[in-house]
Amino acid sequence: MTASSFIAFISDPHLSEERPFFQFNWEILVDELSQRRPDLVLVGGDLALDGANNPSDLWFARRQLERLGCPWLAVPGNHDVGDLTKAATSEAAVTEERRNRYLETIGRDFWSFDIGDWRIIGLNSMILTSGFAAEAEQERFLARSIGEAGSRQVALLSHMAVCDAALSEVDTTGWFVPSESRDMLGAYFRAGKIQLCLSGDMHQSRDRTIEGIRHVWAPSTAFVTDMREEWRPKFGGRKRVGWTEVRLGKDIEVTMHEPRRMVDFDIGNWVHDGTGLYYEFACGSRFAGFGTAAKQIAP
Repeated sequence: MTASSFIAFISDPHLSEERPFFQFNWEILVDELSQRRPDLVLVGGDLALDGANNPSDLWFARRQLERLGCPWLAVPGNHDVGDLTKAATSEAAVTEERRNRYLETIGRDFWSFDIGDWRIIGLNSMILTSGFAAEAEQERFLARSIGEAGSRQVALLSHMAVCDAALSEVDTTGWFVPSESRDMLGAYFRAGKIQLCLSGDMHQSRDRTIEGIRHVWAPSTAFVTDMREEWRPKFGGRKRVGWTEVRLGKDIEVTMHEPRRMVDFDIGNWVHDGTGLYYEFACGSRFAGFGTAAKQIAP
């Protein structure tokens, strides 16, 4: 019997050297994973605080990922390359230039990786419905990667969650994969070609089986928003910072970790009326350099 593979699934660290609001929790994570030594780290997007507009945030995120001391793979989020072109309002919209900057800094934005009896396929959910040439290329890549998986089970990794409760639902919140793209993925789901969907973005942990497919949301390592659920849509997840242990073998085993040393920063008051304060915090410059020095002071 093949042993299961130990994957540390993390998401939304929102790293920045200039505005290292969440570096403390990252230091705790690096320390924790150095002791647990996973076979692979998967990152569900939003590596950077504002990589779409600030290239230095992406470069800093890359340096931080290299500190993990084990193999890692990432997919981009809206804070890395910009938001879906149809959804972007106060945040930057995804562009070819922003995507290319991610490719140059972090690496491929869609990819396939085999580990044990599983094939993990990473997708750039931010280019869905974009009309970019890369969107069609990604769809062809997905079809080819699934078709060549052989006897391996398949897991998808994307920043955006596929759906809340049903593939056919009408999403009025804008939090989920657009319906056109969900229809494309649905063909693979219905054919039994995909067994697991991993996603970030929601800043809450959740583990549900929807129409026979396991959907696992990773919490953010950085922060939560509206922990008391007073104004954001309610999706039934747990709003705490942490990371997710995924064991892939014949079965899928999922364990949510909420290290007690991590701080549950709730930035709801920053983003309730927009993201300006979140991105342009006036005192951010006084923290410059904290990111590289934090390891010396973290417990």
